[in-house]
Amino acid sequence: MLRTLEKDGFVITRLTRATKTTWLVSVKPPEHIQESFGLAPEVQITVVQGEVQARDLQRAANEVLRSGLRLDGNLVVVVDCGSSPLQERLERIPGRDQRVAWVKRGETRPLLSAVLRERLPTYDVFEERDPVRGSQLMGRDVEVAQLRTRVLRGDAVGVFGLRKMGKTSLVRAVTDALDPASGMKAADDETADSPACVVWMDAQSILDASVDSVATEMLSALGRRMRVAHATYRPPSSGGLSGLKNAVEALLDSGSRLCFVMDEYDYLFESDERRAAIPGLSRLLRLLRGWAQQWQGSVALVLIGRDPEHLSTPTLDGVTNPLLAWSTPLWLGPLRPPRDGELLRRLGRRTGMDVGPRTIEVARKWSGGHPLLHRQFGSALRAELRRHDLAWGASTEPYGQRVVEVFRNLDAVTTVDREIVDLLKKRYSAGYGLLLDTVHGGDAEFVLARSGGAEGPGARALRNFGLFDPDSGSIPEHLCWYVRTFLPVEPRAAS
Repeated sequence: MLRTLEKDGFVITRLTRATKTTWLVSVKPPEHIQESFGLAPEVQITVVQGEVQARDLQRAANEVLRSGLRLDGNLVVVVDCGSSPLQERLERIPGRDQRVAWVKRGETRPLLSAVLRERLPTYDVFEERDPVRGSQLMGRDVEVAQLRTRVLRGDAVGVFGLRKMGKTSLVRAVTDALDPASGMKAADDETADSPACVVWMDAQSILDASVDSVATEMLSALGRRMRVAHATYRPPSSGGLSGLKNAVEALLDSGSRLCFVMDEYDYLFESDERRAAIPGLSRLLRLLRGWAQQWQGSVALVLIGRDPEHLSTPTLDGVTNPLLAWSTPLWLGPLRPPRDGELLRRLGRRTGMDVGPRTIEVARKWSGGHPLLHRQFGSALRAELRRHDLAWGASTEPYGQRVVEVFRNLDAVTTVDREIVDLLKKRYSAGYGLLLDTVHGGDAEFVLARSGGAEGPGARALRNFGLFDPDSGSIPEHLCWYVRTFLPVEPRAAS
């Protein structure tokens, strides 16, 4: 295998014997292969003596995080000595990354570049709904740098934007680098040094609406992270706020730096069952703020949600909201040119497509730069080219406009648009009115003036979510199409 890699121009950068029967091999592709296949700087090969198991792939995923995401996080090449077809076994193991079986054909092993050319197009790399990691997070370098600086400074930050805009992916890009163990799902024999301890909690998992339940869930998340990192940690004898206080303060006294991440933080303040914050939530937030002040620079808080409404509420539990004048918002909007084009080009190369400039313009017009919808446009392109059975490297230019109808009728597109309309209608009536007026054909200048101008509440709400360009008065085409199709009302501006 190593001799075949050398023939192909791959350079071995690391070879680790992970267990008695498993090796992890990191290889650097030659530049022309990396570029033409849209690969990360390095690719991992998992070699197993025997049949590959799910734990071997989890070990490979941990190695990606330890590498600082230098390794391709969405591709693993597997070699084993099993007797049954390897590719079939790999496809039965749960997971969303692409697994490529590199097996002998007869007495020889084919070049890895030939295997990748054959197998990469069979996997729809665009069809990724979960938070992306590593090299697939494209076009967010500025936001990653801003958030990293604030976390290292010990700030409280709110990351806000529409659903599937990439908020969790952005935060993961920062926390994976600061604390690889925070992104690992299972313990391994080896972990990387971490400059911080990151504790992730998803507020959707809180079933009992009490502050002690929230604190207990945070304690559980802390314990999981410590087990994965093989860190010295003594769980407190009790749960709830008192247990969390004892555990965290012991870590801070020992010199640890902590970052708490609360994904879907909105659920702490409201849910389907209630329209108020979890009783006693202010006590937990006061505790977090007190740690940040007492151990300056050692405690950071990241909240992920749709908007900062709950951060600006003057009171909570009848007292001053601890988040006031503490947390700062970071709005995450759509991908802008030329970053949106690079995403399509790179993922296109991964699937054997040459995405041209006219195709990018069509995608930009219809997706508005929304990361999930932009990828969905790429997925529709891939399906169209595969339907025509085109060769590797085929141009997308003849097909960009053809897939528009397919794209706008995708479930993912209509779901995103439905959520946008529901959110605006529920919380941002001025933005909802401006959306309807603009889409249904009112004079652009009059419509904008009527809603309060470019700095009015309507334009500000749409602009924060990346849905309105005040200079051109334009709305992304996917949303215009949805409003015209499902909200066919008379233009309000003309009434």
